[in-house]
Amino acid sequence: MNKFIPAYLAIAFVWFSSHFGGGFASGRQIVAFYLNHQWTSIFMPAVSMLIMALSLYFSMIIAAKYQVFDYSSWSRKLYGSASTVMAPLFEILFNSLLVLVTAVAFATGGSTIAKAFGTSYMLNTVAIAAVIFVLTIYGADLVRKSATVVSLILIACIFVIYVPNIVYYFPKIVANFAAIKNGEIATGSPNTLVDSLWWAFKYGALQCCAIGAYIVHVQACPDKASLKKATLVGFIINTGIMYLTYFGILAFVDQGVLKEAVPSLFVVMHGVGGSWMTVLISLCIVIGAVSTGVALVYGTTNRLVNFFGRNLTDEQKESKRKIHSVIASAFLIAACWIVAQMGLIPLIGKGYGNIGWVSLLILTLPVLLRGFGVWRFSEDAAEKAIAE
Repeated sequence: MNKFIPAYLAIAFVWFSSHFGGGFASGRQIVAFYLNHQWTSIFMPAVSMLIMALSLYFSMIIAAKYQVFDYSSWSRKLYGSASTVMAPLFEILFNSLLVLVTAVAFATGGSTIAKAFGTSYMLNTVAIAAVIFVLTIYGADLVRKSATVVSLILIACIFVIYVPNIVYYFPKIVANFAAIKNGEIATGSPNTLVDSLWWAFKYGALQCCAIGAYIVHVQACPDKASLKKATLVGFIINTGIMYLTYFGILAFVDQGVLKEAVPSLFVVMHGVGGSWMTVLISLCIVIGAVSTGVALVYGTTNRLVNFFGRNLTDEQKESKRKIHSVIASAFLIAACWIVAQMGLIPLIGKGYGNIGWVSLLILTLPVLLRGFGVWRFSEDAAEKAIAE
């Protein structure tokens, strides 16, 4: 991997490809967490990604320092003597996100393909499940490679879709921003900085839930310098793409884009470009959905593989790793696929905000407190917690 793409860059791409899911590609998350929350939201994508970047960096430092690369062992090192209570809560949080986001991936991807090609929704979700399954049973290196390829494709697509619209409609963007600031365009939320910050914190914390999927990749570059590079590059990529989407959609707020189910589709249908852009944004939504599913499913697959081999020797673990990966990945994907077929998408969408504030309390704050040295505990207590 290092011959072509440095490991730190691969980790940054894993972060981006898992962040850029179907909800982000559709533009719905940018509207729900930012554009619906007054003019001060213009600063908030950077705030959210800063929270995520700091949390990710401190989390990777913990993983590298203690050589814990599955999220269960890692969480015990994070929480120390409090891990008896906190570690199970974190596992519940992470796996709730896994099921919800991967189910959304199946549902949004399946629906998008059905609209574009007229194929069966159920058949589409099966095909998406098969792709995620294949990508998650062959190890972390393949996940990083696929994330790199996917990220480059998605970044290129976002530039093609939004940059021409931002350039062409720049005067409208400025006018719409001024109208929101003056109250001429109502967003329906309190006109306070606190409201915008609260939603920015929730979005950053929501993304922090996926930290459990990133821990395994620290093995590729465990030194601090590489982890700093991974965090910085990831912050720049994710924040930059968020702002492209933010300003691209802002150009159409005077036309009711905030009420659209798929704002990005509204942009390509009413903005610069042609019908081919509809196909392009559909491709982005499908690829984004798959990439998020791969990152999250692999994180839990790795955790289950370690659990299956807990009583085996190192040689036995290695010989049975592939079959354990197949079993774990198949189980997880089947569970997520079933949820997607149950028509729970409205419930899933409403759950995102709640997961965000729960994650803020259970995961993001403890990670930041540990990282900044505010919360300290003895190594003996941490080692005892792991032994138990």
